[in-house]
Amino acid sequence: MQEEPDPILEADRIVMAAVDEAIDNAVRAAGSELQAVGSRASPQDYFADGVLRYLFFRLCGADPTTNRGGDPETAWKILYAARSVACHWERESGRSPARRVKKDRPEDAEKDRSERQLLARSAQNFALTTVIRALVDHARTSDPEIKNRIEAVIDARHARLEALSVAPHRPDLGNDGRGD
Repeated sequence: MQEEPDPILEADRIVMAAVDEAIDNAVRAAGSELQAVGSRASPQDYFADGVLRYLFFRLCGADPTTNRGGDPETAWKILYAARSVACHWERESGRSPARRVKKDRPEDAEKDRSERQLLARSAQNFALTTVIRALVDHARTSDPEIKNRIEAVIDARHARLEALSVAPHRPDLGNDGRGD
């Protein structure tokens, strides 16, 4: 059985290729000038860092040109995820994860609790989405006509709701439908 291509995975691949190509183009266009002014970073790292900063501000809802107007909660979520990845990479390389302890302030403790809850909720949503996708894939395999039947039920429900929403207005009942 031939697998259908996953449009989301294909879109991800296209976006990542475009980012890599943009970095390579920037290096070709200005890499030598960057090194001439004494940049300590390689041109690839310098422009990749610029892309990362731009995407970070964009994900946080900030204006990437002024770095203003972002959502701090989104920024904290991203930073918490990055911290978790760093710990994973430290363990993966055989080192014990460095403990970068926050100050013992009440707002830090609350932030940690909130971050743990958000991470748990995110994991639950991911698991639920994965299970639903697996069930849908199984249903499609075992019953190729399921999509058509579900769409027919949805269309019938929509038609019933639409018929109710266009019921004739009765002036003798007034706006509240109970009469005067």
